Amino acid sequence: MTYKKKLFKATIWIFSIFSILALVLVIHIAMVTKPNNSHHSNWQLSRIDFTQSLDSAQAQLAMKTIQSISGVKHAYVNNAQGTLVYSYEAGHLKSADVFDAFIAKTNFEAKPYKAPKMEDATGCPVIDKSSLTYRFTTFVQNTLR
Repeated sequence: MTYKKKLFKATIWIFSIFSILALVLVIHIAMVTKPNNSHHSNWQLSRIDFTQSLDSAQAQLAMKTIQSISGVKHAYVNNAQGTLVYSYEAGHLKSADVFDAFIAKTNFEAKPYKAPKMEDATGCPVIDKSSLTYRFTTFVQNTLR
């Protein structure tokens, strides 16, 4: 084969692979971001910070206690950081009420997490709205709607 034919064939392969990967990415974004009919839209996340890290027995006790509170849906304990994150349905419970009930049932030294003003004002502190990933995902979402 001549050099031009090899270059043309390689270019076709590279373009085909890139097109397939781009199509898979767009389909994935469309599937992940489409609205569903679950009842998760009303859930609120809150966090409790413990003054020290927890051992596994304390973590299990914290999980059992927080999940025993009526209205709490899910919970996660990070032993090393000493945090407990839980979800509940907004409007039926308040974070302060859940915290008070948790403290009343346990003898842990803890405090409710308060978001810094900047995070509280902008929403999720993890998302960088100027990133290429965020802008591309938003573009695909808006295009498919």
